[in-house]
Amino acid sequence: MMAIHIGSDVREDTTLTCDVCIVGSGAGGAVVAERLAKRGKRVVVLEDGGFHTSDGFDLLEKTALPKLYQEGGGRATSDGAMAIAQGRAVGGTTVVNWTTCFRTPEHVMTHWAERHGVVGLTHEALVPHWARMEERLGVVKMRLDQVNKNNMVTHRGLSQLGWHVDLLSRNVRNCAHTGYCGTGCPIDAKQSMLVTMLPDAVRAGADIYANAWVRTVERVGRRATRVVALMRDPATDRPTGVTLTVEAKTVVLAAGAINTPAILLRSGIDPSGRTGKRTFLHPAVGGTGAHPERIDPFIGSPQYVYSHEFAESRDGKMTFLLEGAPMFPMLAGGFPNVLGAERHGQMELLPYCSLTGALLHDGFDDTVEEDGGVVSLKDNGNPKVDYPFTARLVEGLEAATKALLRVQLAGGAKQAWSSHPRYVRSLDEVDRVLSNAPYRANSISVFVAHVMGGCAMGSDPRRSVVDSRSLRHHELDNLFVIDGSVMPTSATVNPQMTIYGLASWASEFVAEATA
Repeated sequence: MMAIHIGSDVREDTTLTCDVCIVGSGAGGAVVAERLAKRGKRVVVLEDGGFHTSDGFDLLEKTALPKLYQEGGGRATSDGAMAIAQGRAVGGTTVVNWTTCFRTPEHVMTHWAERHGVVGLTHEALVPHWARMEERLGVVKMRLDQVNKNNMVTHRGLSQLGWHVDLLSRNVRNCAHTGYCGTGCPIDAKQSMLVTMLPDAVRAGADIYANAWVRTVERVGRRATRVVALMRDPATDRPTGVTLTVEAKTVVLAAGAINTPAILLRSGIDPSGRTGKRTFLHPAVGGTGAHPERIDPFIGSPQYVYSHEFAESRDGKMTFLLEGAPMFPMLAGGFPNVLGAERHGQMELLPYCSLTGALLHDGFDDTVEEDGGVVSLKDNGNPKVDYPFTARLVEGLEAATKALLRVQLAGGAKQAWSSHPRYVRSLDEVDRVLSNAPYRANSISVFVAHVMGGCAMGSDPRRSVVDSRSLRHHELDNLFVIDGSVMPTSATVNPQMTIYGLASWASEFVAEATA
């Protein structure tokens, strides 16, 4: 059991002093906490979510969503067109992600340098940090004999079409392949921050405060002076009325690519007007196939198979990554948005269904300055995400949807349907049926598990929020942003390894600033 403070432990207004205050305990914050604590720094980590362990992970979606996800699993864009799944717990999204590990593609980092003024940070510089994290987290490439029936459909379909196919890597040890990674691992096989870097940080002397919602970062001149958090009751998730104030030499914001921009905006720290701008998602759609044999798409690890057939070049159009994906009963019941007999029929077929997903790569349209979405504040100070369905995104959604249904049909499906849904029974029908389908907001179900941007890194303070040479905020000498919000575009792959690498690399600069 980790030594940790929960909301009910802080019974009166309290002020702490430390060397480094880290806001957020996910892939960015946990790594920085471990690195700095092992250097002998006095580290305090503030986490909005609760402290939950494997003893309480019951593999049920109905209990995991309200307990482990932002806004009880109901986070979405302001128009409701994209559902956004982000973790909210000690360990952040690493507690509920599907364990898929990709290093950032080199061509993406080259684009960041050439188009977005990212200097000082290179693919080569991150390689040793990725290697170090992969060893610590047990990252290993899957074997074909481990692949479940659901992902084998995707593998078979890609192979039949002659498209690229490969097996991906996962951060697990002694995995039982239960399949319910998204509800928290009940045997601690998933090497999340909850069971790796955070315990290491605590053993080195760090203090972690759960149920601590950070309202603002206060400043004097060019220095952050205090972080102000409102404590919540862990039993009800409601404010207790108690304030926790942390006075620190150095502040690290690692609350994720929605909450970090929101904290800066609530704090009035936005000198360039860029905070929250160029927020990028990986809008995801699915292709479902009904098969004659039982698939049980909720059994076995969520993802084993991927394809970069359309991931690097589509003649200037939006690219996308194809991956096998699970179908959990509750999640399947919400996508696509149909009711009545049609929904009943789909759910009856669930044990015989398979799913392939596509992650679309936003942020690479160099013809516009304000690509992607915007994080701003609601009247109550909570974040709001606006994300337009541009013509480029609409074309990408159509191309990806067609590719997904082709994979399912080539993989043996007798019928396949899209996220609209639109139904096809043969490869010949795909273009005819899907070319006439709508792809505007709320006409097709879009799911998002990756959020990036909003505090873009770069060398020019007029075009970026943090300095790419250190991830230090351009405006404040002792404030760092170390999470997915610093990416100038989407990562184009599941981003946890990107964030691990960035955090390991940037920890050196945080340590220097705290000397």
